[in-house]
Formats: sequence, structure tokens, C-alpha cells
Amino acid sequence: MNSATVNLTCREWDYLPIGENGLLEAKAERLHALAELAARRLKLPETAVLTRTHRGLKAGQVVGILATLGMTLEILPKIDGDDGEVRKALIRMLAVTWRLPISDGELAALDTQRHDLLELLIRLFADRLLVAIRRGMPRRYLAYEEDLGLLRGKLNAKRQFTHLAVRPDRLACRFDELSENTPLNRVFKAAIIRLAGIARSAANARRLAELAARFEFVHDTPDPLGESVQLDRTNTAFHDLYRLARLFLAGDWQSTTGGRAEGFTLLFAMNSLFEEFIGQSLKHVLAPRPVHLQHSKHCAVTSADGGLFSLRPDAVIKKPTLIILDAKWKHLTLEEKTLGVAQSDIYQMLAYAQAYDASRLVLLYPWHQEMGKQEIISSDWTVTGTSRQLDIAAIDVGQPELVSETLRRIIG
Repeated sequence: MNSATVNLTCREWDYLPIGENGLLEAKAERLHALAELAARRLKLPETAVLTRTHRGLKAGQVVGILATLGMTLEILPKIDGDDGEVRKALIRMLAVTWRLPISDGELAALDTQRHDLLELLIRLFADRLLVAIRRGMPRRYLAYEEDLGLLRGKLNAKRQFTHLAVRPDRLACRFDELSENTPLNRVFKAAIIRLAGIARSAANARRLAELAARFEFVHDTPDPLGESVQLDRTNTAFHDLYRLARLFLAGDWQSTTGGRAEGFTLLFAMNSLFEEFIGQSLKHVLAPRPVHLQHSKHCAVTSADGGLFSLRPDAVIKKPTLIILDAKWKHLTLEEKTLGVAQSDIYQMLAYAQAYDASRLVLLYPWHQEMGKQEIISSDWTVTGTSRQLDIAAIDVGQPELVSETLRRIIG
């Protein structure tokens, strides 16, 4: 591992050794510093991405890419399957979460066995943006004021009879011009430039070079994340791509001063990603049945000043009966009487049941091989003193294409 560039892949909770037969100390330090900064940006504890131990660096429950000088680390979810299959599953989860439909053919063309997550997402972004741009670059009418020899648009009378009073050969014009130099395109250009600097695949480099040529007349922006982009029906084809471009730009770390690390990150907390993936999948599979995600109508307690301790279940499913579903990115243990379910999660579900008067509660966990093929792990739990059913269920995120049908069977 002493070469100029180190490319590593690991899973959640894996160790990366430092020293002999492991990472060089300097590279490990840069990687660890970048991970701490990224964790703070994600509003997670500094140790959420990587923890420094006497054995090396230990991955947490955050997946994605960390790239710094001479080092790229890919962290994949701890689910069954080889690295290519897990990358494919992760991309499907991200596509559902971002509401960016991806076909089986498109996914097969990505070649998940040969490229890491960063290269795959760059390829997905570049391909989608090229298709959209070839159909027509988004343009807007922009207002201009210029002193011209011939009238264009409307005359700016105030300027004409003050500043240009002694210049009868010039006319103060106000006019609108259809331009591609829009805030949206400036964001795309910034993303293209940044990705061109970190892409390692020759095919991705070619795609990004073509995109750069198409955005040649779009101005550079010093603050792409601060651009006042307007998303409306005139640029619908670019809405999802804009969100993806912002994700790439938000992961950029360029300064090496003030305790910051130079590099790039694209990271996702697995618990949040799992919740969002299940929520969006539920909305799709149960439509038109009402499904409310991250519902915050009720509080755990009330006082003279109103509600306290807001409750926010992952999904509230209505009609014909009310079901509360919460997704937990935790490992179930079938050998235990409690199945490894945390006591705090049970208390949380009891609070939901009381506040929402729910008929049924579902705690949903990721499936693993020791569970066999059953989706409902336990269906005979009831809330003490009531007839409310509490089901412990599991879903195989390693096969996201089967998630919809599994959710139908779980919800009923």
C-alpha cells in the first residue's frame, strides 16, 4: 500500500490497519481529518465516519466516498453480496431517495464490479446531463442595459438625457436577451469542473470534457451553492440533476488551512438513507393510499404552553386502519428472545401508538442471511393491555428491485 495512490474499499464497521501491511500514517491522518470534517457537516459525531483506534481506522455507519491526496476510500453498506452487487444496491437506494429513476439496463451499463461508487455516480450524472443538454440547454431571458448605436428594446430615457446628453450617436437601451448564462447552468458548470478534477475513469473524463465544451459560454461562479437557482416547469428535466450537482459540490474541501482537509467526500448516514429509501418506496407502492413521511403532528407530552417532545415516525399509513412504521438500520439477532430489538425503540413505538391511536406498529430492519426467507420475523407481539399488534419485519436492501413487493406483503 505504499504506492502514490491508494484505492480502498471496506464495509461498515471494518478496520483499516495502519503501519506495516496497511496505510501509511500520513495518509491515514489526512483521511481521518477529512472524515471528521465531513461528519460535522452531516451533523453527526466526529467519530461517525471513521474512528482512530490502536489498530487503525474503523468505519462507522456512514457509507460513500472519501478522497484526499493520494488516497480514495469507498465505504459500502454491511449487506450480503460481493462489492459489485452491494454498489448496485446502494445506487438503487440512492436513486429512489433522490427520486431519480434508473432502469435495469442503465444500471447494468455502469459496470459496478469494476468501478467504485464515485466513478459510478459521476457516470450516472454525466450521462443524464448529456442526454438532457442534447435536447436543449436551459435558457432564460436576462435583462441588459447597454449604450448602442441603434435602438434595441426600450429607451432608458433618464440615462439618455443625462449621461448621454452629449452623445447623440449612442442610445441607452434596455432589452431582454435569451441567455444560457443562468444560475442553474453555472451550478452545472461548477460541478463539471470539480468532477473533471477527481474522475479517474478515462470514459468519465471524456464525458465531462464534452459537457465542459457545451457549457463553454456559461460564466464561472465563485459560489455555486449560493446561486439563486429557480426550478420551475421550464427546466423540469434538470431538477433531479441539479440536486445531484449540489451533492457533488457540497462534498468539496479545497482549503488546507484552519484545520481543514483538502479532498472530496460524498457520504450518506445509513440510518437516514434507509429511512428515506423505505419511505419513498412505501409512497410508491401504496399509492393512492395515504402515506405521511416524517409526520410531526403529535407530541409525547403536553403542557400549559403546548406540546413538548415532538414525535416524528418514519411513516404513518392511513386507511383502512392506521399503521405506524419505523425503519432501523440495525442488526437483528434471532437467537435472542428480544430479537436484538433495542428497548428504546420499543418505548418510542409505544409513544407513537398512544399519540396516534395506531392499530398496528411495524419495526422494519435490514434483512441478513441468518433470517432465512421470512419477512415478518415476529407477528405475535402485542402492546401490553391493548390489542395493538407490534410486528418485527425485515427487508433485503441487497435486492432493491424486490423491495416494493416485500413492502406490500409486510403492510398487507
